[in-house]
Amino acid sequence: MTNRAAALATRYRGPLALLAVLVVGWLVAGAVDATTVTILVLALYYSIGGLSFNFLYGSLGIFSLAQPVFVAVGGYTSIYLYNTYGISPWLSLFIAPVIAAIIALPIALVATRIGGGAVLTALVTLIVAEAATPLLIAIKPLGGAIGLYAKSPPNPTFWDMQFANGADFVKILLVINVLLIGFWMWWRHSKYGLFTTAVKDAPEAAASVGVANARIRLSVFLVAAMLAAPAGVVYAQYNLLTSPDLFLGATAMFQFIVVALVGGAARPWGALVGSLIITWLSQEVSNWSGGNAGAAPLTFAVIFVIMALIVPRGISGTWERIVERRRPKVSASLGPIAAGRSAAPGDGPGAAARREADGEGVTSPRITAT
Repeated sequence: MTNRAAALATRYRGPLALLAVLVVGWLVAGAVDATTVTILVLALYYSIGGLSFNFLYGSLGIFSLAQPVFVAVGGYTSIYLYNTYGISPWLSLFIAPVIAAIIALPIALVATRIGGGAVLTALVTLIVAEAATPLLIAIKPLGGAIGLYAKSPPNPTFWDMQFANGADFVKILLVINVLLIGFWMWWRHSKYGLFTTAVKDAPEAAASVGVANARIRLSVFLVAAMLAAPAGVVYAQYNLLTSPDLFLGATAMFQFIVVALVGGAARPWGALVGSLIITWLSQEVSNWSGGNAGAAPLTFAVIFVIMALIVPRGISGTWERIVERRRPKVSASLGPIAAGRSAAPGDGPGAAARREADGEGVTSPRITAT
């Protein structure tokens, strides 16, 4: 493989991998049984919520516990607009993120400007998540504690997003996952991603060169909220229901965070990888236990503890580390270093070694993260 071909392969590795996932997932969705379809719907739903958490945590180190709230915004937006105004859920895929950003704005202002670091931010978002359920129950047009059931027309059409085959929902969620992962890949290498990294790693230095730290933090928080909303839209249509228990149950927050951290926090592929593995394992454990309701949450907890002890970087993070170790290392011998820079006039014995000790002429391996 020529250098140019290798460079092109490296440059387009991420998009090609996403395309492969989309094609394989699309084919699998149409070939598996109903039980597997249910598992895939859950896994892809969890992965979107986990990705929104990972995006915020990976970009700014903000540990938000309010992501299930923004997922619920998507579900309530879809069912309410469809029942009341006949607006297609397909349009809600674009409307819900806007509403999620509006609702997230005051939360973001408090969470990003209150100070106190990650712990206080997590506490603020936890309060929001806990307060969401009683607030929803108190709003009668949203169905109270029961929630809202989607109206079922006699002959549903494509625009109603009500399909008899669950594989169609798998495909929709798969496309959303691929689009969001692709968006994050683009973000990481864009100027916005570079500004965000600067704010996360060196806020004082970023501010000194004119980066608007507060505005960057606020924007990333709002984008993360918008990424979560489409999951709620599709999941509500899949269940033909939206309710506090469906989106804000006792384990909802825990499940999103676990799939994100187990798959690999702060990595685009992490939530999808972690969600597919954990959801499948939890279903298997549930089957072995005879359908015990507590089997799935227990599986999430056990896997999280095991991963935290053995693979703290998560599955995708550990894979990246293995790949890094397998890459050829740059030789530190005097020959290549001396060849990389011609001798300067007046260089005496040991000049090359001194330059090596000072770090001159040494080329570090470039690591490209996808």
